[in-house]
Amino acid sequence: MAELLKRYYPKHVDVHNYVAGNSIAKKADNWSTLNRKVLSKIDMRLGKETINQLASSQPGVIEKVLSDLRAKILKDSNADKESLYGQEDNKEVKSVLNPEEVANKTVPRHIFTRLKQELQEKKDMISVLQQRISHLENIMKLKDQRIDDLTAQIIRSSIERDITTTRPHIIGSGISKFSTKLA
Repeated sequence: MAELLKRYYPKHVDVHNYVAGNSIAKKADNWSTLNRKVLSKIDMRLGKETINQLASSQPGVIEKVLSDLRAKILKDSNADKESLYGQEDNKEVKSVLNPEEVANKTVPRHIFTRLKQELQEKKDMISVLQQRISHLENIMKLKDQRIDDLTAQIIRSSIERDITTTRPHIIGSGISKFSTKLA
């Protein structure tokens, strides 16, 4: 059920909240979680008795819940279509949203203009974001180069310090010995 709701109400459902289980207690817990986190937000609460009937797999209960859910989804999708384009041009909007009818009908000019403007705004936003990505990638390359330069500088100074701290000194009869300078 959570996977079905995830398809129609993706912002409300986190499928990871529901653990697979065969016990009635685990099923009741999953149904209660679904009721509290999702069904309450879409205005389709289930009662405790219904949850217990669903958990114990009583015949006919899931069919009733699924039927109610189907009606809710259809109602919400129709409301979304109406709110997207307004009430005054509902008949024209249906032709825009129904692909079979689009081939035979024209779209009202104001809807076309609005959709075209939204498309252009989204293209502009994508362009700006791509420029930002390119800029940030260039900054990362510069920082990586700077890190490499500083690392090389540290290694060079470490080698130079090692060379200056250990110098050969000739003692007595030509036998060389290394001595360490105390800094």
